[in-house]
Amino acid sequence: MLSQKLHILNIPELDNIIIEIKDYFNYEIQYYNEKKDLLNKIDKNEKFLQNSIILVNKKDFPSIKNKTNEKYIYCITKFPLKISNLIDQVNARLIQQKFLVQSNINIKEYILDVNSRILWNKNHQLKLTEREIDTIIFLHKENKPVKVDILQNKVWKYSNDLETHTVETHIYRLRKKIKETFNDDNFIKSKKDGYIINE
Repeated sequence: MLSQKLHILNIPELDNIIIEIKDYFNYEIQYYNEKKDLLNKIDKNEKFLQNSIILVNKKDFPSIKNKTNEKYIYCITKFPLKISNLIDQVNARLIQQKFLVQSNINIKEYILDVNSRILWNKNHQLKLTEREIDTIIFLHKENKPVKVDILQNKVWKYSNDLETHTVETHIYRLRKKIKETFNDDNFIKSKKDGYIINE
């Protein structure tokens, strides 16, 4: 599991507090006196802020906000500061980041937004049903042809008494929706040994 990181930019009052209580923190802590040092790290590595929060003062907030998404930033506007509130805010932002990462799945040239139930690329988006989302995720994870009876069991959670053409009809409709929206006939391929989403 990735360690959770706090990047503290130019907040000396906070530095002293955190030094005293760092043993109670569940974070790896990095201090920056110079804004340019932090901005250079953000520029050089797109994953640098993964699982991280930047604690920043009001003066530096606009320039940091221009460089990254606000979900990575917590602006401290005044002191004294309740440490329990700070920890709650940091944890809330880290949970939000985790939720957003888990909700978006890259498949081929598309992004599947699980929470919004939307498949999209840079040009179009398509609203999907929960069953269609489950089907795409299952096929994507398998990365090999999947027989209809496996989909019937694993995605539809039905036993063998469900007619296989019901599953085939759902997949046919899903493939048709994708073709109509994205003009892509190869997103889900039908092979003799089942359906597949090839990366």
